[in-house]
Amino acid sequence: MSQLQYKMTGPSYRLINPQANRSFVFKWETFDLSTRWHYHPELELIYFMKGRTNSVIGDGFGEFSAGDLVLLGANFPHVLQENPAFKRQYPEERPFGLIIQFTEDFLGETFKNAPEMQPLRSLFQRARRGLHFGEVLSAAVKPLLHEMCDQHDTRKLVQLLNVLVTLAESNDFEYLVNQDYYFDFSKDEERMWRINQYVYANFQEAISISKAAEIANMSETAFCRYFKTRTLKTFTRFLNEIRIAYACKLLQKKDSTVTQACFEAGFNSLSYFDRTFKEVMGKSPLEHRRMHEGL
Repeated sequence: MSQLQYKMTGPSYRLINPQANRSFVFKWETFDLSTRWHYHPELELIYFMKGRTNSVIGDGFGEFSAGDLVLLGANFPHVLQENPAFKRQYPEERPFGLIIQFTEDFLGETFKNAPEMQPLRSLFQRARRGLHFGEVLSAAVKPLLHEMCDQHDTRKLVQLLNVLVTLAESNDFEYLVNQDYYFDFSKDEERMWRINQYVYANFQEAISISKAAEIANMSETAFCRYFKTRTLKTFTRFLNEIRIAYACKLLQKKDSTVTQACFEAGFNSLSYFDRTFKEVMGKSPLEHRRMHEGL
């Protein structure tokens, strides 16, 4: 899809699945350059480790390469695209980097509103226009991000706060969009929020597409089409990913069995649970449990 086509079709809402035992998403990955222009409630910190990409961000187009550090605010439309020149020069290489996603209140409303959090609240507000940090600041933050790879979850959280405070205290950045840029997501956002809330509150129980469609105030056919268009996945796939994430959390507990994880996560068939777990995680529930034994 061309950059002009992105502007014509508008961004789609993307649901970000939480990682087990974590209040934010942390992942080093090869960037998926086939996704659509999208937005989500989570802020997104992106560190470009390797390669070069084009981008459609807010009301502008840009290019990012190794060493760049970007913070995108809540509900900020964006997408990374293939850079033709880089692709021709390095046909076998794929852009790679770190993505951290978190909501503004990922540590709770009380923590978010604490007086000591004012610098971060200001950072999050600035990020609603997209922030491209300078070379000096990016170089200073890079080792902090790499250290997070080997840290356990509590240290990783503390380090994330350290990174955010470092960014908040610096003026070494440029905005990615104009001051008057505005994206009206309210109607679509409100509908997806209702669906999201319903699923997260009830995923351990029986959930039907008909009930989800009712909450969205749509027919089942229209809902399925709408959900797939907005999220690029079926409603069943989305529900299963949430259940599997919860099952992963249970399987890390020494006193939890595969059977318990299956039924407590909302599945009603061990065979279907095992098959779905492999599809989502790339390994069986038992293999996942063994990987975490002794940790």
